[in-house]
Amino acid sequence: MDQKELIGSLQLDKALGQPMFLQVYQQIRRKILQGMLISGDRLPSSRKLASRLGIGRITVIQAYEQLQAEGFIETYRGSGTFVTGGIPNTTLKGQSQLFSPPLSNWGQRVMNQQLTHKQENMRLEIDFGFGRSFSHIFPYDIWRRLLARYLSTDDIMLSRYGSVAGFAPLREAVAAYLARQRGVRCTAQQIVIVSGAQQALDILARLFLTAGDEVLVETPGYNDAYTLFETHGARLVALSVDENGLPVEKIPDVCCARMAFVTPSHQFPRGGTLSLQRRLALLDWSERNDVLVIEDDYDSELRYDGRPLSSLQGLDTSGHVIYLGNFSKVLFPGLRLGYLVLPSPLTTPFIRAKGLVDRGAPTLTQAAVADFIAEGHFERHLRHLRKAYKERRQVLITALETFLPGRVSYSSVAAGLHVMLYLQPICQESEIVRLAANIGVGVYPGAPYHREQPAPPSILLGFSGLDTNQIREGVRRLATVIP
Repeated sequence: MDQKELIGSLQLDKALGQPMFLQVYQQIRRKILQGMLISGDRLPSSRKLASRLGIGRITVIQAYEQLQAEGFIETYRGSGTFVTGGIPNTTLKGQSQLFSPPLSNWGQRVMNQQLTHKQENMRLEIDFGFGRSFSHIFPYDIWRRLLARYLSTDDIMLSRYGSVAGFAPLREAVAAYLARQRGVRCTAQQIVIVSGAQQALDILARLFLTAGDEVLVETPGYNDAYTLFETHGARLVALSVDENGLPVEKIPDVCCARMAFVTPSHQFPRGGTLSLQRRLALLDWSERNDVLVIEDDYDSELRYDGRPLSSLQGLDTSGHVIYLGNFSKVLFPGLRLGYLVLPSPLTTPFIRAKGLVDRGAPTLTQAAVADFIAEGHFERHLRHLRKAYKERRQVLITALETFLPGRVSYSSVAAGLHVMLYLQPICQESEIVRLAANIGVGVYPGAPYHREQPAPPSILLGFSGLDTNQIREGVRRLATVIP
């Protein structure tokens, strides 16, 4: 391409809102990479190119300087500016198929997992999505003030990496809170702050599972945990839960599980609570068989009849239980902050493993949460949440009894942010979900949470993101599509 062709091919557009020097730089760079300008080609002088394009010379000089800094062109005093020698002229000539390296066994297992059905690209007037927060309840004014407390100082805390295990004052605040409200027995040194339950489970699976190991799980249960364990090569042994949680007495004698994953305080997603007899039996079984038990206490603070139940971990005397909690359900989902309570011998392996994949959660956020707990805002917020969500759940239950009497069943335990409805055997849950969406109501299929085949027809209704009028109207509409 000679100089005349080059000048004629450059198209500058002020409407792009992009600096002119950047447009000149990008277009010449592209022509070099595409082989339209090759090694040794002479470029117009900055004065000549600026005159022909109707721009300032300094603009062209800036473009040339950037191209020279990146090695695309060379300038020789008295000789001119040339495309650098030795640049391959085949770089971007054609759009060949992009390189796709073969996946590892782990990567193949990830790709083979079935994604949970989500309703997308559809406007839902009333969406019973679960795990959401009602934004009007959270005290954002207090939260902003706590964040500003650290942003407005020159505290050295913000100028260096934090601890992999977590911000020490937050670990201390969590330990005190758990002892006071959840009956967890621990010290701050046993607590590790994580970026949500999934990170915790991933690291635990890496540390303690080998491909082919068995993991005991509940069904229905937390499908993301199913997926994660299976991508690490684990084989799941699933037991169907009832109103009293995991039927420990039905664990097969031939079960060789290395790990068990349970939600004893409020079973997810069915509802219900693991009875004391079964808690003690589970701890006895884990001790006799050297099984690590992960207690996911994902929303136990949201119990609406009486105080939250004490943890399974508080009954453990042999160090077989890892306690997993999070702040996202009770503060706001975007926080992505959780914590583990590890038996003392497991803290060092976990922290070392975490340090390889994550240098630690954001210190600023941890500091704000620590103050939120220590200054009493957290427990006051929980009281407001329980009152607000108890009302919403009661409106949902009343609506179900009014519009769907005898056609659905659900757990009687008043807790959590959603209700799983079991439908009549003749129902096809996917059809119910589709018909509900057609009338502007978003409900979610239960099949992904069940390991039984075929799964009993069920749907999930979250109530935490809706007001009472929306809940009542949503159930009224839903009743028109459920036989």
